[in-house]
Amino acid sequence: MKSIAKSIFSKICCLFSAALLIYSLVPVQAYANPTSGTDVADSKVTINGLESGDVVSAYLIADADIDAANNLTYKMADGLPSAYNTIDKIAAVATDGYTFTQGTDMQNAAAAIAGAVTANPAAATATAGSDGSAKLTLGSGYYLVRVTTASGKTRVYQNMVVDVTPKVDGGTYKSRDVAPIDVKKTDVTVKKTVGSDYKESTDKYSVGDSVPFKINTAVPNYPKDSKNATFTIGDTPSAGLKIKTGTIKINGQKAVSGADYTLTASETGYTIEYSKDYVLAHPGEAIEVTYEAELTSDAFSHSATDVTGNTATVTFNPNPYENKTVTPNSNTTVKTYGYVFKKTDPEGNPLQGATFTLTLDNGKVLTSTSDANGYVYFSGLAAGHYKISETGVPTGYTKVNDIEFDLSDTTATADNPATTDVENNYLVNSQNVVDNRQPVLPVTGDAGTFMFTAIGTVLLVAGVGAIVYSRKQRA
Repeated sequence: MKSIAKSIFSKICCLFSAALLIYSLVPVQAYANPTSGTDVADSKVTINGLESGDVVSAYLIADADIDAANNLTYKMADGLPSAYNTIDKIAAVATDGYTFTQGTDMQNAAAAIAGAVTANPAAATATAGSDGSAKLTLGSGYYLVRVTTASGKTRVYQNMVVDVTPKVDGGTYKSRDVAPIDVKKTDVTVKKTVGSDYKESTDKYSVGDSVPFKINTAVPNYPKDSKNATFTIGDTPSAGLKIKTGTIKINGQKAVSGADYTLTASETGYTIEYSKDYVLAHPGEAIEVTYEAELTSDAFSHSATDVTGNTATVTFNPNPYENKTVTPNSNTTVKTYGYVFKKTDPEGNPLQGATFTLTLDNGKVLTSTSDANGYVYFSGLAAGHYKISETGVPTGYTKVNDIEFDLSDTTATADNPATTDVENNYLVNSQNVVDNRQPVLPVTGDAGTFMFTAIGTVLLVAGVGAIVYSRKQRA
């Protein structure tokens, strides 16, 4: 009996020892300093949605390790704020990147953590290739991932907290397979439109008209820890446009400098410079700027590259931790047309000095006088129907009938023959406009004229003498 009991006791002891051994192999999360190097292979992390040349840097937040007792341990980076200085707090905000948007817990955590971890050298860096992806090789742990945009790229990237901690597989730790992460970014764009229908180009306005313009953009979505969160809207017109500064509005309200932004404006351009506090407090806010500009006599399109219009810009920091800015832009054009014809005498010779007048719908009166080659031309005209009247007729000639014509992008396609510039926005009248001579009485020559004049003079003197003689006889 004692032998049986002893055998049973021995088996129970063996089972208990085995249980203790098995328990010792079960992973236990601890927060002591690591006692050995990481025991799992490095993880591969792919960041997508980049531009070629963008640099991705990973900074260690918490180093994961497997100690001698097979416990998962962590060493936190120095200087972390109290809200994020434990694994539990970091794990609660880590994400794979798919749900990250401005204002989330992870974004707030990344902004708070960045100052502490980026003071240290990056644990790994990678440069995006032509496919827009970068691949990082990371040891086990949690990382702050930051993207530095290539020069000239018009976007702002958000920081991310990435989980690359070991996973448990069959009682052992293995490296984590991290799904590709779509980087979180906002593209900073500007769209300029013109005219009552707000398109990229218009031909509905003539010299003297007020032309409406509109700019649409949005405040960049900067990380909250950005050092240089700048945002400035600008507009520079070409010759032929004068900005009416009193008409500038932002989101429907008259633009006035204040705490949110500073407005600097003149006829030749304006800037709206937003404060850093406003930019960080209004990420992604839509901005609409409207204003009017007067179309002046300098407005005429000479070529595809020399046109009346203006360029809207936004200036911001694509790398908000550096004092470097980029300026994307958007252009509009105000297309105007011209009309030209040749003034001649009945023999086809150029007739200089004939003045013609055109009255626009806005009441502005345009005049043009034929030059030494006989050319008369008008420019700065909108598409439409026109009538020109001869209001100054050279001496000895008669007024021509009014001239009517239509201007559009299909009719006004020729170059102005009166200039050496290449303009290609003229409607050229192929028929000369002829002033006929005034009719005159026939004459027989100077001798005959003298004779008749002399006879008339003699008769006049004789008549006067007869009257004087008759009065003396009566007296």
